[in-house]
Amino acid sequence: MVNFLPDMCYSLSMTEYGDQFAEAIAEELRAQKARMGKTNDDIAEEVGLSPVTVLRYLKGQRQIPIDVFGDLCKALGANAADITRIAYEKAQTASRIAETKRLAHKSDVSLAAYGAEGKDYYMNHDGEASA
Repeated sequence: MVNFLPDMCYSLSMTEYGDQFAEAIAEELRAQKARMGKTNDDIAEEVGLSPVTVLRYLKGQRQIPIDVFGDLCKALGANAADITRIAYEKAQTASRIAETKRLAHKSDVSLAAYGAEGKDYYMNHDGEASA
């Protein structure tokens, strides 16, 4: 079972995390569309939308309303839970990468503040390198 705890969002703001999640949903729907060999026109006809609207949803240019998400999944023969799980995992990965970069930058700034002596001390006590 996937744990959707908000504290796992690391350093991305809620808006950034939501954007990452929405983009991952669109990406997964595009992948399913390719697997099924369907066109935007095919999907639009099944769902009752214009092909341009389908294009915007699948490119991540517009957020997909939950009811439309369900319809798109059905038209694409996709399991909404699977699409959501994969998108969640991708958004988590993006969030972890952002946090890692933030911490690496913070460490670099801290080491720079202590100069060469601080860096030598850190490296000697971390066991990775010695001066």
